[in-house]
Amino acid sequence: MNHIADVLQRAAEWLRPNRDSILETWVHALRDTEREPAVGARETCARVLDGLLDRLSAGDIDGLLDAEGRRAAQEARRGASLLAGATGIRLLDRCLMPFLLSSRPDQEALAETLLAFDELGDRRLEVLLAAQEEESARRLVEAQEQAARAAERAREVQRANEALRRAEGESRHRAEQIGLLASVAHRIAPIREPEELMQQAADQIRARMDHTYVAVVVLDAEGALVGRWAGRPGVGRSRGGRALGPPGGVIGRAIRLRAPQVVGDVTSDPDYHVDVPGTRSEMAIPLLEGAEALGVLDFQSEHPYAFALDDVAAGETLAEFIVIALRNARLYQEARHPRSRE
Repeated sequence: MNHIADVLQRAAEWLRPNRDSILETWVHALRDTEREPAVGARETCARVLDGLLDRLSAGDIDGLLDAEGRRAAQEARRGASLLAGATGIRLLDRCLMPFLLSSRPDQEALAETLLAFDELGDRRLEVLLAAQEEESARRLVEAQEQAARAAERAREVQRANEALRRAEGESRHRAEQIGLLASVAHRIAPIREPEELMQQAADQIRARMDHTYVAVVVLDAEGALVGRWAGRPGVGRSRGGRALGPPGGVIGRAIRLRAPQVVGDVTSDPDYHVDVPGTRSEMAIPLLEGAEALGVLDFQSEHPYAFALDDVAAGETLAEFIVIALRNARLYQEARHPRSRE
């Protein structure tokens, strides 16, 4: 690595006089690859390029990789895609080539420099991938540690990891989720009758996500679950009507813990209550108003491991929409039918 650092240190001195031209070439290349360039792209590119040249001039390759690793970890933690960073690294390498050629070093030095930049690019990409993998693993553990008993946790995390990897490669699935959020929010926002609102929400979500069964249930004044549900044609509940007593099952656990519950295989979860025939996996998202759980948005599927972390995030956003809409509906009903004062 010391030899590569020396080679890149000399190259940085060749490139520094062309800093502005390199920046312009890189920014134009990025714009050609992106339909909508990120706001402040030029400033970001300038900061990255200056940092790269400074580190190379100092021969500090390890410092460069450490700094990019920390930055990649921060971006991954806030949910940003690292694809743009990887694309930027490869494009910058291409943009540097004509300036290296024009610096007119001897052929042996030029070949050595190009190989050094190629190896550095590979190391920088490895840093991005490592940050993304580490963040994915952290999120998996967080999402699953309340969904399975301690003895089953390792197997549950492994299965969820596989589901997450499949989900991350399905861009169409993400686009459908965005469409779902917009559709449900548009449909339920004007509704002022709570029961109709819950039914419309369940119908819209089930139709768009194509799960076997979706329910929107809330706790009434006596602590019993009431609500509305929607099932695929031919699918019904084995129990009906008002659920008496404290809420149980996966739904009850979501209410008690005030946290999403994802069960990849309901046959392995001791809390699961058989309610919808054919269910293999379930996801329960609490409807939270502050620190209080008002109810649950419940999803059930006939497929095992049907719910990934993207589904949890979409479910939490839907739950927020529903809580706000229910609050507005209640306020509207109270305004129309105020209670008589004693």
